[in-house]
Amino acid sequence: MAYRSGLIILALAAAVAFAAGLYGYFAPLTGVTGVWGPLLAAFGAFCIAVGALWSLGAGSVAGRAALLLLVALAIVLTLFAAILLHQEVMVVALTVAAICWFVVVAAPKGADA
Repeated sequence: MAYRSGLIILALAAAVAFAAGLYGYFAPLTGVTGVWGPLLAAFGAFCIAVGALWSLGAGSVAGRAALLLLVALAIVLTLFAAILLHQEVMVVALTVAAICWFVVVAAPKGADA
């Protein structure tokens, strides 16, 4: 998997986590309906997707490294929140995002598909 496709899959996984967080907030009988936790976790997933897409256009190596570091921190913290909220779909989507993050970091920038 190349750098660009890894970031796109990471953003898609974050979009799934965002949808799962909104579902947990709005759907009845999820146990966390109307609580701020799923809404904040959904916002974290949205920030992950924005950071992944933004790092696609990062011009410098330092900017790309800083964005990827912030995306990794957001993935870990949002994953922790999803675990505490018992949002299994969100946990799986953020785990896929974490795996894609490792692939992106391991792939050279010039390895586009």
